[in-house]
Amino acid sequence: MIVHRIKIEENYLKNLLYGLKKSEIRLNDRDYQSGDILEFVDYSEYKRTVYHYFKISHIHSGLGLEENYVCLSLNEIKNPNLNA
Repeated sequence: MIVHRIKIEENYLKNLLYGLKKSEIRLNDRDYQSGDILEFVDYSEYKRTVYHYFKISHIHSGLGLEENYVCLSLNEIKNPNLNA
């Protein structure tokens, strides 16, 4: 398992957090794998950094996506234990 720290725009993050969005399209420049953790960085207008964690449950590539792009199915992790 690898933890990937990546930026995300606020509107996309809100949709993930509210459960309206269940996946994320990303360039596969990090060799994403099922079981990896996405540590989304939300830089708020108040100049504090907030992290939100999602586990990759499935990866789709190929059909319908441009080359080197993947669709990551995500499940939010409320209390990550990243040292386990």
